Amino acid sequence: MTDSPDVDALSAVVDSALERALLEASDARRYFALAGAVERAREDAGDPRSDPLTAALVCTVAVSALESTAESEPLVPTWSPPDTRNELVAVGAVCASERFDVDPERVAARAGVPLSDLETRLAKERTEP
Repeated sequence: MTDSPDVDALSAVVDSALERALLEASDARRYFALAGAVERAREDAGDPRSDPLTAALVCTVAVSALESTAESEPLVPTWSPPDTRNELVAVGAVCASERFDVDPERVAARAGVPLSDLETRLAKERTEP
């Protein structure tokens, strides 16, 4: 990552997490959830760009909150109910579909999100200003 003012550090983290979610053999939902959590933090900040320090702090909090107790267990955040975790995974899946040239069926399968839910979310994103 460079220190260029044109680089959005949080966007780079989201892209990296989504690439891992789409390519890794395991933990895809964890990476989708991380991307979703960082994207939500970025949206809530109201500033579309971030610096590396902000990205590091946001990611540290997101990763620690999303850690599970064992690798074999599903993603179980300590700070939120499963519905919230599933929402973060869905947000990550939408981001992957919008940012990369990848089939929505593949994204839905990797994220464990129903294809109809992903398509509904994508349609909503396209119609919102």
